[in-house]
Amino acid sequence: RDSGGTSFHSFLLPFFFASLYLLFKLTWGEEGKDERGQKIVNKSFMIAAPIMPLGWLLIETALKFYDISYDFYRDTMWILILLTFIAQGTTIYIYKKRI
Repeated sequence: RDSGGTSFHSFLLPFFFASLYLLFKLTWGEEGKDERGQKIVNKSFMIAAPIMPLGWLLIETALKFYDISYDFYRDTMWILILLTFIAQGTTIYIYKKRI
C-alpha cells in the first residue's frame, strides 16, 4: 500500500545520492582536510543537523492530535533522513562556490 510517501522517496533519491556523493567526496578527499574544507563541512552540519530532530518532534507532536498510521510515520521518517542529507549536500555545493 502506497501512502504517497513512496513516490516522494523516488523523487528525492537522486538528490540524496548526489548529496551523499558531494559529502563523501569532500570529507574523504584532499579538499576536506584543509581549513576551507573543514569550514564547509562544519557549515553543512550546522544547517543539516536540526532537520531530523525538529521533524521528528513535529511528527511526534502530530501523533498526539491525529491518528497517524505506521506507514505514514515510517515514510515521513525516511523522508526526513533524505532531506537531512540533501540539505547537507546542497549546503556543501553552495559553500564550495562561496568560500
